[in-house]
Amino acid sequence: MRNLSCLGVLAMISACGGLGDGSGGANPNDRTNGGAQGELLLTGAMEVSPDGAFLIEQRTTATVLVDVKAQTATELAQRGDRFVFSKTRHVVYEVLPNRAGIVALDLDHAQKVLWSSTPAFVTTAGPMLARVTDDDATLVFGDYNRLLVVDANTGVVRGSVSTNTLPTDIAFLPDHKRAMLVGTVAWTDHKPATEVVVFDLVSRAATSITIPNCDAPIALMPDGSRAFVSPTFCEEGKATNPNGQWTNPDPVSVIDLDAQGGHFLENLPGFGPVALDAKGTRAVAYLDIKRMDASMFANKAQVPSVHGDQFHLMVIDPRTLSFSLSPIGNALPRFAMTPDGSTLLVDASVKALRGGAYASVTIGANGLSAEAGVFGGQKSPFGVFDLSALQYVAFTGPTASLDRFVTTADGKVFTLKLTADGLGGELFALDLSSRTSTDLGRSLRDIGLMPDKKTLVLRIRLAALLVNNQKFLQEDYCFSTDGLSCTATIHFTGLTPVDDCSGHDCMP
Repeated sequence: MRNLSCLGVLAMISACGGLGDGSGGANPNDRTNGGAQGELLLTGAMEVSPDGAFLIEQRTTATVLVDVKAQTATELAQRGDRFVFSKTRHVVYEVLPNRAGIVALDLDHAQKVLWSSTPAFVTTAGPMLARVTDDDATLVFGDYNRLLVVDANTGVVRGSVSTNTLPTDIAFLPDHKRAMLVGTVAWTDHKPATEVVVFDLVSRAATSITIPNCDAPIALMPDGSRAFVSPTFCEEGKATNPNGQWTNPDPVSVIDLDAQGGHFLENLPGFGPVALDAKGTRAVAYLDIKRMDASMFANKAQVPSVHGDQFHLMVIDPRTLSFSLSPIGNALPRFAMTPDGSTLLVDASVKALRGGAYASVTIGANGLSAEAGVFGGQKSPFGVFDLSALQYVAFTGPTASLDRFVTTADGKVFTLKLTADGLGGELFALDLSSRTSTDLGRSLRDIGLMPDKKTLVLRIRLAALLVNNQKFLQEDYCFSTDGLSCTATIHFTGLTPVDDCSGHDCMP
Protein backbone atom coordinates (compact mmCIF):
# COMPACT_ATOMS: atom_id res chain seq x y z
CA MET A 1 0.00 0.00 0.00
CA ARG A 2 2.77 2.45 0.92
CA ASN A 3 6.46 2.36 0.18
CA LEU A 4 7.29 3.44 3.72
CA SER A 5 9.72 2.10 6.24
CA CYS A 6 8.38 1.70 9.77
CA LEU A 7 10.62 4.30 11.38
CA GLY A 8 10.54 5.80 14.87
CA VAL A 9 11.19 9.41 15.79
CA LEU A 10 13.57 9.33 18.75
CA ALA A 11 13.25 5.57 18.23
CA MET A 12 9.93 5.67 20.04
CA ILE A 13 7.19 7.42 18.09
CA SER A 14 6.31 5.71 14.81
CA ALA A 15 3.28 3.42 14.76
CA CYS A 16 3.72 1.89 11.28
CA GLY A 17 0.22 2.93 10.35
CA GLY A 18 0.92 5.49 7.69
CA LEU A 19 2.50 8.41 9.50
CA GLY A 20 6.24 8.20 9.94
CA ASP A 21 8.56 10.88 11.20
CA GLY A 22 9.54 11.97 7.69
CA SER A 23 6.02 12.08 6.29
CA GLY A 24 4.68 15.28 4.84
CA GLY A 25 1.46 16.90 5.86
CA ALA A 26 0.10 17.38 9.36
CA ASN A 27 2.76 16.40 11.89
CA PRO A 28 1.86 13.47 14.20
CA ASN A 29 4.51 14.39 16.76
CA ASP A 30 2.61 17.19 18.53
CA ARG A 31 2.32 16.30 22.23
CA THR A 32 0.64 19.55 23.34
CA ASN A 33 -2.55 17.78 24.44
CA GLY A 34 -0.89 14.83 26.11
CA GLY A 35 -0.59 12.49 23.15
CA ALA A 36 -3.05 10.56 21.03
CA GLN A 37 -5.28 8.16 22.92
CA GLY A 38 -4.45 4.50 22.62
CA GLU A 39 -1.36 4.80 20.45
CA LEU A 40 1.32 2.15 20.85
CA LEU A 41 3.40 3.46 23.75
CA LEU A 42 6.98 2.66 22.84
CA THR A 43 10.02 2.70 25.10
CA GLY A 44 11.02 6.23 26.00
CA ALA A 45 7.60 7.77 25.39
CA MET A 46 5.07 9.12 27.87
CA GLU A 47 1.47 10.29 28.05
CA VAL A 48 -0.16 12.93 30.28
CA SER A 49 -3.62 12.40 31.77
CA PRO A 50 -6.32 14.93 30.75
CA ASP A 51 -6.14 16.80 34.08
CA GLY A 52 -2.39 16.38 34.52
CA ALA A 53 -2.72 14.36 37.71
CA PHE A 54 -0.86 11.35 36.32
CA LEU A 55 1.77 10.46 33.74
CA ILE A 56 2.35 7.12 32.07
CA GLU A 57 6.01 6.46 31.21
CA GLN A 58 7.14 3.50 29.11
CA ARG A 59 10.36 1.65 29.82
CA THR A 60 11.93 -1.41 28.22
CA THR A 61 10.73 -3.88 30.85
CA ALA A 62 8.13 -1.91 32.83
CA THR A 63 5.50 0.81 32.62
CA VAL A 64 5.78 3.57 35.22
CA LEU A 65 2.87 5.54 36.69
CA VAL A 66 3.80 9.01 37.97
CA ASP A 67 1.45 10.52 40.55
CA VAL A 68 2.09 14.26 40.22
CA LYS A 69 0.39 15.33 43.46
CA ALA A 70 1.91 12.57 45.58
CA GLN A 71 5.31 13.06 43.85
CA THR A 72 5.76 9.31 43.35
CA ALA A 73 6.75 7.07 40.45
CA THR A 74 5.82 3.39 40.68
CA GLU A 75 5.81 0.48 38.28
CA LEU A 76 2.51 -0.95 37.10
CA ALA A 77 1.86 -4.60 37.86
CA GLN A 78 2.12 -5.39 34.15
CA ARG A 79 3.86 -3.57 31.31
CA GLY A 80 1.20 -2.38 28.86
CA ASP A 81 1.11 -1.70 25.12
CA ARG A 82 -1.57 1.01 24.89
CA PHE A 83 -3.19 3.31 27.45
CA VAL A 84 -6.39 5.36 27.37
CA PHE A 85 -7.14 7.86 30.14
CA SER A 86 -10.71 8.59 31.22
CA LYS A 87 -11.68 12.26 30.97
CA THR A 88 -14.17 12.06 33.84
CA ARG A 89 -12.30 10.11 36.54
CA HIS A 90 -8.82 8.96 37.49
CA VAL A 91 -9.01 5.69 35.59
CA VAL A 92 -6.70 4.40 32.88
CA TYR A 93 -7.52 1.52 30.53
CA GLU A 94 -4.42 -0.58 29.89
CA VAL A 95 -4.12 -2.88 26.87
CA LEU A 96 -1.80 -5.76 27.77
CA PRO A 97 0.63 -7.27 25.24
CA ASN A 98 0.18 -10.58 23.40
CA ARG A 99 -3.63 -10.36 23.48
CA ALA A 100 -3.57 -10.80 27.26
CA GLY A 101 -6.57 -8.51 27.66
CA ILE A 102 -7.54 -5.10 28.99
CA VAL A 103 -7.58 -3.86 32.59
CA ALA A 104 -9.18 -0.76 34.09
CA LEU A 105 -7.03 0.72 36.86
CA ASP A 106 -8.25 3.07 39.61
CA LEU A 107 -5.37 5.54 39.89
CA ASP A 108 -6.65 7.12 43.10
CA HIS A 109 -6.53 3.81 44.94
CA ALA A 110 -3.13 2.17 44.41
CA GLN A 111 -3.90 1.05 40.85
CA LYS A 112 -6.80 -1.11 42.01
CA VAL A 113 -8.13 -3.27 39.16
CA LEU A 114 -11.74 -2.23 38.58
CA TRP A 115 -12.24 -4.89 35.94
CA SER A 116 -10.33 -7.02 33.47
CA SER A 117 -11.51 -8.33 30.14
CA THR A 118 -10.01 -10.66 27.54
CA PRO A 119 -11.78 -10.05 24.22
CA ALA A 120 -10.90 -12.55 21.52
CA PHE A 121 -8.79 -10.26 19.38
CA VAL A 122 -7.94 -11.76 15.99
CA THR A 123 -4.95 -9.54 15.23
CA THR A 124 -1.79 -11.16 16.55
CA ALA A 125 -0.59 -7.99 18.27
CA GLY A 126 -3.91 -7.29 19.96
CA PRO A 127 -6.04 -4.21 19.22
CA MET A 128 -4.60 -1.86 16.61
CA LEU A 129 -6.29 1.21 18.07
CA ALA A 130 -7.97 2.04 21.38
CA ARG A 131 -10.23 4.96 22.30
CA VAL A 132 -12.72 5.99 24.98
CA THR A 133 -15.63 8.40 24.59
CA ASP A 134 -15.53 11.76 26.37
CA ASP A 135 -18.27 10.66 28.77
CA ASP A 136 -16.25 7.57 29.73
CA ALA A 137 -19.11 5.26 28.79
CA THR A 138 -17.72 3.38 25.80
CA LEU A 139 -14.38 1.92 24.76
CA VAL A 140 -13.63 0.90 21.19
CA PHE A 141 -10.81 -1.34 19.98
CA GLY A 142 -9.72 -1.98 16.42
CA ASP A 143 -9.49 -5.63 15.43
CA TYR A 144 -9.17 -7.45 12.13
CA ASN A 145 -12.26 -6.70 9.99
CA ARG A 146 -14.15 -5.28 12.96
CA LEU A 147 -14.27 -2.78 15.80
CA LEU A 148 -15.06 -4.10 19.27
CA VAL A 149 -17.36 -1.95 21.45
CA VAL A 150 -16.82 -2.36 25.21
CA ASP A 151 -18.67 -0.98 28.23
CA ALA A 152 -16.11 1.22 30.01
CA ASN A 153 -17.69 0.68 33.44
CA THR A 154 -17.78 -3.12 33.37
CA GLY A 155 -15.45 -4.31 30.60
CA VAL A 156 -18.31 -6.27 29.01
CA VAL A 157 -18.07 -6.48 25.23
CA ARG A 158 -21.33 -5.05 23.89
CA GLY A 159 -20.68 -6.26 20.37
CA SER A 160 -18.77 -5.36 17.24
CA VAL A 161 -19.01 -3.26 14.10
CA SER A 162 -18.04 -5.11 10.95
CA THR A 163 -15.58 -3.63 8.49
CA ASN A 164 -14.08 -5.10 5.36
CA THR A 165 -10.56 -4.27 6.48
CA LEU A 166 -8.48 -3.46 9.53
CA PRO A 167 -9.59 -0.16 11.14
CA THR A 168 -6.85 2.49 11.05
CA ASP A 169 -8.43 5.57 12.67
CA ILE A 170 -11.56 6.57 14.51
CA ALA A 171 -13.22 9.85 15.55
CA PHE A 172 -16.20 10.36 17.84
CA LEU A 173 -18.86 12.68 16.46
CA PRO A 174 -19.87 15.68 18.61
CA ASP A 175 -23.36 14.25 19.26
CA HIS A 176 -21.59 11.73 21.56
CA LYS A 177 -23.75 9.00 20.06
CA ARG A 178 -21.85 8.03 16.93
CA ALA A 179 -18.34 7.43 15.68
CA MET A 180 -16.59 7.38 12.33
CA LEU A 181 -13.84 4.92 11.48
CA VAL A 182 -11.51 4.54 8.52
CA GLY A 183 -10.50 1.12 7.27
CA THR A 184 -7.48 0.05 5.22
CA VAL A 185 -7.15 0.68 1.49
CA ALA A 186 -7.91 -2.07 -1.02
CA TRP A 187 -6.88 -1.96 -4.69
CA THR A 188 -9.05 -3.01 -7.63
CA ASP A 189 -7.80 -2.58 -11.20
CA HIS A 190 -5.01 -0.38 -9.76
CA LYS A 191 -7.45 2.02 -8.14
CA PRO A 192 -7.73 2.52 -4.38
CA ALA A 193 -10.89 2.23 -2.31
CA THR A 194 -11.13 2.72 1.45
CA GLU A 195 -14.17 1.95 3.55
CA VAL A 196 -15.37 4.60 6.00
CA VAL A 197 -17.99 3.45 8.50
CA VAL A 198 -20.27 5.71 10.57
CA PHE A 199 -21.94 3.81 13.41
CA ASP A 200 -24.07 4.21 16.53
CA LEU A 201 -22.11 3.54 19.74
CA VAL A 202 -25.05 1.82 21.46
CA SER A 203 -26.98 0.00 18.74
CA ARG A 204 -23.88 -0.38 16.50
CA ALA A 205 -26.06 0.25 13.45
CA ALA A 206 -23.63 1.25 10.73
CA THR A 207 -23.49 3.00 7.36
CA SER A 208 -20.60 2.28 5.00
CA ILE A 209 -19.06 4.92 2.72
CA THR A 210 -16.36 4.19 0.13
CA ILE A 211 -13.80 6.83 -0.78
CA PRO A 212 -11.50 6.59 -3.85
CA ASN A 213 -8.35 7.11 -1.83
CA CYS A 214 -6.02 5.42 0.65
CA ASP A 215 -6.63 5.37 4.39
CA ALA A 216 -5.40 8.32 6.46
CA PRO A 217 -6.10 10.09 9.77
CA ILE A 218 -9.49 11.78 10.11
CA ALA A 219 -9.77 15.58 10.27
CA LEU A 220 -13.28 16.17 11.61
CA MET A 221 -15.14 19.49 11.60
CA PRO A 222 -16.07 20.61 15.15
CA ASP A 223 -19.79 20.34 14.38
CA GLY A 224 -19.36 16.88 12.85
CA SER A 225 -20.83 17.90 9.50
CA ARG A 226 -17.78 17.13 7.35
CA ALA A 227 -14.56 15.16 7.50
CA PHE A 228 -11.36 15.13 5.49
CA VAL A 229 -9.26 12.02 4.84
CA SER A 230 -6.01 12.47 2.95
CA PRO A 231 -2.80 10.39 3.01
CA THR A 232 0.72 11.54 2.26
CA PHE A 233 1.45 8.41 0.24
CA CYS A 234 -1.07 6.32 -1.68
CA GLU A 235 0.57 3.94 -4.11
CA GLU A 236 -0.05 0.39 -5.13
CA GLY A 237 2.97 -1.83 -4.69
CA LYS A 238 3.27 -2.59 -8.39
CA ALA A 239 0.98 -1.46 -11.18
CA THR A 240 0.97 -3.96 -14.03
CA ASN A 241 -1.28 -1.96 -16.32
CA PRO A 242 0.22 1.51 -16.93
CA ASN A 243 -2.96 2.69 -18.65
CA GLY A 244 -5.05 1.88 -15.62
CA GLN A 245 -2.97 3.45 -12.89
CA TRP A 246 -4.44 5.80 -10.31
CA THR A 247 -3.67 9.21 -11.78
CA ASN A 248 -3.87 11.32 -8.60
CA PRO A 249 -2.42 9.04 -5.93
CA ASP A 250 -3.28 10.92 -2.75
CA PRO A 251 -6.07 13.51 -2.98
CA VAL A 252 -7.95 15.21 -0.16
CA SER A 253 -11.18 13.23 0.20
CA VAL A 254 -14.19 15.18 1.47
CA ILE A 255 -16.93 13.28 3.32
CA ASP A 256 -20.23 14.88 4.30
CA LEU A 257 -21.88 13.48 7.44
CA ASP A 258 -25.56 13.57 8.35
CA ALA A 259 -28.14 11.79 10.49
CA GLN A 260 -28.28 8.91 8.00
CA GLY A 261 -24.53 8.39 8.03
CA GLY A 262 -23.01 10.36 5.22
CA HIS A 263 -21.57 10.19 1.73
CA PHE A 264 -18.38 10.85 -0.21
CA LEU A 265 -18.56 14.32 -1.75
CA GLU A 266 -15.41 14.81 -3.84
CA ASN A 267 -11.64 14.64 -4.04
CA LEU A 268 -9.58 17.82 -3.98
CA PRO A 269 -6.19 17.87 -5.75
CA GLY A 270 -3.86 17.81 -2.77
CA PHE A 271 -2.40 15.45 -0.20
CA GLY A 272 -2.31 15.29 3.57
CA PRO A 273 -2.78 14.46 6.33
CA VAL A 274 -4.97 17.53 6.67
CA ALA A 275 -4.60 19.98 9.56
CA LEU A 276 -7.85 21.60 10.73
CA ASP A 277 -8.13 24.52 13.15
CA ALA A 278 -10.18 24.21 16.33
CA LYS A 279 -13.05 26.35 15.00
CA GLY A 280 -13.29 24.57 11.68
CA THR A 281 -12.63 27.73 9.68
CA ARG A 282 -9.46 26.63 7.92
CA ALA A 283 -7.93 23.37 6.71
CA VAL A 284 -4.42 22.92 5.33
CA ALA A 285 -3.00 20.30 2.98
CA TYR A 286 -0.24 20.13 0.36
CA LEU A 287 -0.07 19.99 -3.41
CA ASP A 288 2.69 18.22 -5.36
CA ILE A 289 2.96 19.55 -8.92
CA LYS A 290 4.80 16.40 -10.04
CA ARG A 291 1.85 14.21 -9.09
CA MET A 292 -1.17 16.47 -9.42
CA ASP A 293 -4.09 15.76 -11.74
CA ALA A 294 -4.99 19.03 -13.46
CA SER A 295 -8.45 17.70 -14.36
CA MET A 296 -9.38 17.87 -10.66
CA PHE A 297 -9.17 21.68 -10.64
CA ALA A 298 -12.59 23.25 -11.10
CA ASN A 299 -10.82 26.55 -11.80
CA LYS A 300 -8.12 25.80 -14.37
CA ALA A 301 -6.51 29.16 -13.67
CA GLN A 302 -5.44 27.71 -10.30
CA VAL A 303 -3.37 24.91 -11.84
CA PRO A 304 0.23 25.82 -10.91
CA SER A 305 3.05 25.76 -13.42
CA VAL A 306 4.95 22.51 -13.58
CA HIS A 307 8.13 24.58 -13.77
CA GLY A 308 7.70 26.19 -10.35
CA ASP A 309 8.22 24.90 -6.80
CA GLN A 310 7.26 21.26 -6.45
CA PHE A 311 5.32 21.67 -3.21
CA HIS A 312 2.56 24.16 -2.44
CA LEU A 313 0.68 24.75 0.79
CA MET A 314 -3.04 24.35 0.14
CA VAL A 315 -5.23 26.47 2.45
CA ILE A 316 -8.85 25.27 2.21
CA ASP A 317 -12.13 26.80 3.31
CA PRO A 318 -13.75 23.71 4.88
CA ARG A 319 -17.28 24.97 4.08
CA THR A 320 -16.99 26.14 0.48
CA LEU A 321 -13.96 23.96 -0.38
CA SER A 322 -12.36 26.89 -2.19
CA PHE A 323 -8.61 26.93 -1.72
CA SER A 324 -5.45 28.94 -2.30
CA LEU A 325 -2.01 27.62 -3.23
CA SER A 326 1.29 29.03 -1.96
CA PRO A 327 4.66 27.67 -3.18
CA ILE A 328 6.77 26.33 -0.32
CA GLY A 329 9.84 24.89 -2.10
CA ASN A 330 11.12 21.56 -3.39
CA ALA A 331 11.48 19.82 -0.03
CA LEU A 332 8.62 17.86 1.50
CA PRO A 333 7.96 19.40 4.93
CA ARG A 334 5.83 18.35 7.81
CA PHE A 335 3.62 21.05 9.25
CA ALA A 336 1.75 21.70 12.47
CA MET A 337 -0.94 24.28 13.09
CA THR A 338 -0.56 26.46 16.15
CA PRO A 339 -3.40 26.21 18.72
CA ASP A 340 -4.95 29.50 17.61
CA GLY A 341 -5.06 28.35 13.99
CA SER A 342 -3.23 31.39 12.66
CA THR A 343 0.15 29.92 11.84
CA LEU A 344 1.82 26.78 10.56
CA LEU A 345 5.10 25.45 11.85
CA VAL A 346 6.90 24.15 8.76
CA ASP A 347 9.71 21.60 9.03
CA ALA A 348 11.62 19.80 6.28
CA SER A 349 14.61 18.93 8.43
CA VAL A 350 14.18 15.19 7.79
CA LYS A 351 14.58 14.23 4.16
CA ALA A 352 11.78 12.28 2.51
CA LEU A 353 10.70 11.37 -0.99
CA ARG A 354 7.03 11.12 -1.86
CA GLY A 355 6.13 7.83 -3.47
CA GLY A 356 9.33 6.17 -2.26
CA ALA A 357 11.45 5.24 0.70
CA TYR A 358 13.00 7.89 2.90
CA ALA A 359 15.96 9.39 1.09
CA SER A 360 18.30 10.00 3.99
CA VAL A 361 16.84 8.23 6.99
CA THR A 362 18.56 5.02 8.02
CA ILE A 363 18.34 2.46 10.79
CA GLY A 364 21.60 1.09 12.15
CA ALA A 365 22.82 -0.72 15.22
CA ASN A 366 22.35 2.39 17.32
CA GLY A 367 18.84 3.25 16.13
CA LEU A 368 17.54 5.86 13.73
CA SER A 369 19.65 8.54 12.10
CA ALA A 370 18.45 11.25 9.76
CA GLU A 371 20.19 13.73 7.50
CA ALA A 372 18.94 17.30 7.71
CA GLY A 373 19.82 20.29 5.63
CA VAL A 374 19.99 20.65 1.90
CA PHE A 375 17.75 19.42 -0.91
CA GLY A 376 19.48 19.85 -4.27
CA GLY A 377 21.33 22.91 -3.03
CA GLN A 378 18.22 24.44 -1.47
CA LYS A 379 18.10 24.96 2.28
CA SER A 380 15.31 22.95 3.91
CA PRO A 381 12.38 25.04 5.11
CA PHE A 382 12.21 25.43 8.87
CA GLY A 383 10.01 28.33 9.91
CA VAL A 384 6.46 29.61 10.13
CA PHE A 385 3.76 30.23 7.54
CA ASP A 386 1.22 32.96 8.25
CA LEU A 387 -2.14 31.54 7.17
CA SER A 388 -3.75 34.96 6.77
CA ALA A 389 -0.97 36.74 4.90
CA LEU A 390 0.05 33.49 3.14
CA GLN A 391 3.70 34.26 3.78
CA TYR A 392 6.56 32.04 4.96
CA VAL A 393 9.31 33.30 7.28
CA ALA A 394 12.28 31.12 8.28
CA PHE A 395 13.42 30.86 11.88
CA THR A 396 16.67 32.60 12.71
CA GLY A 397 19.08 30.64 14.84
CA PRO A 398 20.02 26.94 14.74
CA THR A 399 17.86 24.56 12.72
CA ALA A 400 15.76 22.42 15.02
CA SER A 401 13.32 19.66 14.08
CA LEU A 402 9.71 18.92 15.00
CA ASP A 403 10.44 15.36 16.10
CA ARG A 404 8.59 15.65 19.42
CA PHE A 405 7.17 19.02 20.46
CA VAL A 406 4.68 21.00 22.53
CA THR A 407 3.25 24.52 22.19
CA THR A 408 2.70 26.58 25.32
CA ALA A 409 -0.04 29.14 25.94
CA ASP A 410 2.35 32.08 25.44
CA GLY A 411 3.38 31.02 21.93
CA LYS A 412 6.58 29.14 22.72
CA VAL A 413 7.35 25.81 21.08
CA PHE A 414 9.68 23.37 22.81
CA THR A 415 10.86 20.65 20.48
CA LEU A 416 13.25 17.72 20.46
CA LYS A 417 15.65 17.19 17.58
CA LEU A 418 16.54 13.56 16.99
CA THR A 419 20.03 12.59 18.11
CA ALA A 420 22.22 10.42 15.91
CA ASP A 421 21.97 7.37 18.19
CA GLY A 422 18.16 7.39 18.05
CA LEU A 423 17.89 7.29 21.84
CA GLY A 424 16.72 10.81 22.56
CA GLY A 425 16.53 14.38 21.38
CA GLU A 426 18.22 17.73 21.84
CA LEU A 427 15.89 20.38 23.29
CA PHE A 428 15.21 23.60 21.36
CA ALA A 429 12.93 26.56 22.11
CA LEU A 430 11.13 28.28 19.24
CA ASP A 431 9.67 31.77 19.71
CA LEU A 432 6.79 32.26 17.28
CA SER A 433 6.60 36.02 17.76
CA SER A 434 10.28 36.74 17.07
CA ARG A 435 10.73 33.77 14.70
CA THR A 436 13.84 32.62 16.54
CA SER A 437 15.24 29.22 17.45
CA THR A 438 17.43 28.57 20.52
CA ASP A 439 19.38 25.45 21.44
CA LEU A 440 18.78 24.91 25.17
CA GLY A 441 21.76 22.58 25.51
CA ARG A 442 20.15 19.54 27.07
CA SER A 443 19.20 16.07 25.88
CA LEU A 444 15.91 14.39 26.82
CA ARG A 445 14.15 11.11 26.33
CA ASP A 446 10.76 12.77 25.79
CA ILE A 447 8.82 15.98 26.38
CA GLY A 448 5.24 16.63 27.48
CA LEU A 449 3.02 19.52 28.55
CA MET A 450 0.70 19.82 31.51
CA PRO A 451 -2.93 20.95 30.95
CA ASP A 452 -2.12 24.47 32.18
CA LYS A 453 -0.20 24.84 28.86
CA LYS A 454 2.66 26.41 30.80
CA THR A 455 4.46 23.57 32.57
CA LEU A 456 6.71 21.25 30.59
CA VAL A 457 7.42 17.67 31.58
CA LEU A 458 11.01 16.76 30.74
CA ARG A 459 11.97 13.11 30.87
CA ILE A 460 15.65 12.87 31.81
CA ARG A 461 17.75 9.71 31.45
CA LEU A 462 20.10 8.94 34.35
CA ALA A 463 22.93 6.48 34.80
CA ALA A 464 22.04 3.27 36.62
CA LEU A 465 22.19 3.23 40.41
CA LEU A 466 24.80 0.79 41.76
CA VAL A 467 23.82 -0.92 45.04
CA ASN A 468 25.78 -3.94 46.36
CA ASN A 469 27.20 -4.54 42.88
CA GLN A 470 23.72 -4.57 41.39
CA LYS A 471 22.43 -2.04 38.86
CA PHE A 472 19.01 -0.42 39.18
CA LEU A 473 17.59 1.73 36.39
CA GLN A 474 16.52 5.29 37.22
CA GLU A 475 15.40 8.55 35.66
CA ASP A 476 13.96 11.95 36.59
CA TYR A 477 10.73 13.70 35.58
CA CYS A 478 11.41 17.43 35.63
CA PHE A 479 8.60 20.01 35.66
CA SER A 480 9.75 23.24 34.07
CA THR A 481 8.42 26.48 32.60
CA ASP A 482 11.52 27.38 30.58
CA GLY A 483 13.06 24.04 29.59
CA LEU A 484 16.14 24.79 31.68
CA SER A 485 15.31 24.80 35.39
CA CYS A 486 13.05 22.40 37.31
CA THR A 487 10.33 23.76 39.59
CA ALA A 488 9.80 20.20 40.83
CA THR A 489 11.39 16.81 40.14
CA ILE A 490 10.02 13.31 40.65
CA HIS A 491 12.62 10.56 40.78
CA PHE A 492 12.19 6.94 39.71
CA THR A 493 14.33 3.93 40.57
CA GLY A 494 13.52 0.50 39.17
CA LEU A 495 12.58 -2.33 41.51
CA THR A 496 14.48 -5.10 39.75
CA PRO A 497 18.26 -5.15 39.22
CA VAL A 498 19.47 -5.50 35.64
CA ASP A 499 22.49 -7.24 34.15
CA ASP A 500 22.67 -5.27 30.93
CA CYS A 501 22.64 -1.49 31.29
CA SER A 502 22.40 -0.17 27.74
CA GLY A 503 19.91 1.36 25.36
CA HIS A 504 16.98 3.54 26.23
CA ASP A 505 16.65 2.92 29.92
CA CYS A 506 20.04 3.72 31.39
CA MET A 507 22.50 5.37 29.04
CA PRO A 508 23.63 8.58 30.75
